[in-house]
Amino acid sequence: METNNPKPESDYKDSLLYKATKEWDSISQYRYSFIYGFKKKLYTILLTFAPEEFYHLAGFQYLSDLSLPRYNARKMIRKILEGEITQDDIEKGADYESLVKPRLQALLILQSILDSPFTLFSFRPDMYSSFRTNISADYLISSMVNGVSYVFLFGGSPRAIIRECICRSIFTKGERDYEENQRPYTVLKKTKTDLSTNQETVLFVKEGFTEPDQHTEDGQSNHKEE
Repeated sequence: METNNPKPESDYKDSLLYKATKEWDSISQYRYSFIYGFKKKLYTILLTFAPEEFYHLAGFQYLSDLSLPRYNARKMIRKILEGEITQDDIEKGADYESLVKPRLQALLILQSILDSPFTLFSFRPDMYSSFRTNISADYLISSMVNGVSYVFLFGGSPRAIIRECICRSIFTKGERDYEENQRPYTVLKKTKTDLSTNQETVLFVKEGFTEPDQHTEDGQSNHKEE
């Protein structure tokens, strides 16, 4: 039987868990678009944020030693925002400090990472020589915000000209060099669309880039790569 005994708002709304969840709930109302050029073709990444991705991105899979209530993705987010799953609950996990906290810290500023300048790479984990990772993704974003480095990975429909992508992982950068041997891409245009109003905000356009009137099947680029 469920209980309905949320913590006082002054307690749980000041926590990292609440703030990171609130940020995810906010960013899920947007879609980001990144246009980049490669081999004289234009590719468009459409990045969205589904509730189902939150559990993994927040690192809850590393809290298997805890008996947390099992909810579907949307209900879990709501229970956190209502104070029924709290910071005190998850901090009891043995891997909280090392594996969960860095992910929550990164989620907390995900919009700032995407709104600010970043470096976009293809993601080929088989190219790493100094470490191994089981993360499955197609793209990597490396970013620094307020002096802290972050790694954000996402992927989906890698063979298409217009690529609909979802989030795979995000965390503060540790000792591993995730940029090692990865191919950088030049971002030519970056936009952010409010899905409730369909209002698009242009965040960046590279000097000299003019977007074609329509995306063609072959994605032909009119931008000369440097």
